[in-house]
Amino acid sequence: MKYILISLAVLAICEGIKAQPYWENFETSSEASLRGLHAISAKVCWASGSEGTVLRTRDGGKTWEDVSVPASQELQFRDIHAFGADTALVLSAGLPALIYYTSDGGKNWLRTYENNDAGIFFDAMDFWDQQRGIAFSDAPGNRLVLIETQDGGKSWQHLPESTLPKVATGQGGFAASGTCLRTLGPGKVIIGLGGPEATVLLSEDYGRTWYKTSAPLDHGEASKGIFSFAFRNEKEGFCTGGDYRADSLTGFNIARTTDGGRSWFVSGDETILGRYRSCIAYLNKDTLLTVSRNSGNYSLDAGESWNELEGGFYTISVAKDGAAWASGPAGSIALLHFP
Repeated sequence: MKYILISLAVLAICEGIKAQPYWENFETSSEASLRGLHAISAKVCWASGSEGTVLRTRDGGKTWEDVSVPASQELQFRDIHAFGADTALVLSAGLPALIYYTSDGGKNWLRTYENNDAGIFFDAMDFWDQQRGIAFSDAPGNRLVLIETQDGGKSWQHLPESTLPKVATGQGGFAASGTCLRTLGPGKVIIGLGGPEATVLLSEDYGRTWYKTSAPLDHGEASKGIFSFAFRNEKEGFCTGGDYRADSLTGFNIARTTDGGRSWFVSGDETILGRYRSCIAYLNKDTLLTVSRNSGNYSLDAGESWNELEGGFYTISVAKDGAAWASGPAGSIALLHFP
């Protein structure tokens, strides 16, 4: 009888271990820092990053095609947005600020935006639908720079200067994961900043007017602030961040909203508090994921409690079919398995 009990105990332990989520890592043959990521499905995913790198898989990560923009080795593609297996846009941070568009899986790229103005540094872009999108740059002066597209990224226009939100001196966003800007619903967009304040900027009319508030995240230095947003609907969501220099330097790193971003309160338990996180995403309405270059977390109860998640990545993208992908340093890309 005791052997049966021991066997059952071992089986229970094994079942508990097997039930933990884990990342399946893929060989990409790239050493690029991959901060741009857009998952289409469990089969199709795009990634972008340093040295002008753009990668695509159509077979669930088994093979990765290098579909990089020609002669772009000096560019940092910190964000990517894809509409399917063949159509995508990449956004470069720093100068020159460029956006490229492809509709044939990266065989050809069309430059659809260019900006060489001093102080321009684009952090992120997002889309409300397949036609209308928005992107933002740090402020060359005291206002952010915002551009929009209404034709799926084939052309971009600057929003009028009078509508651009003002920011504090030395304040900007973080081109760390492509998720410090999110579109939420028709016309609604949210932007997170760092530096002297963990500022939240919210617009409900496609960026024509802005509401300003702040989140109780670590701030006060250029390396601290809001790095990422995730929303499960237009009201409920999280922001995360901290100090990208090190976990040990990070104070409050995660906050929650229940009114669409107008007010925020500290959230999380000791498992996640004080840990720098560059991205947060919903896997479903109750399951959340966070990552950083060193480690990550997952929550099964809508952020009330958190568990450790091994694997160091910069960003996460969850496809419409629920597949969760991550990318990070040295060409790393992985697919989450969640028993």
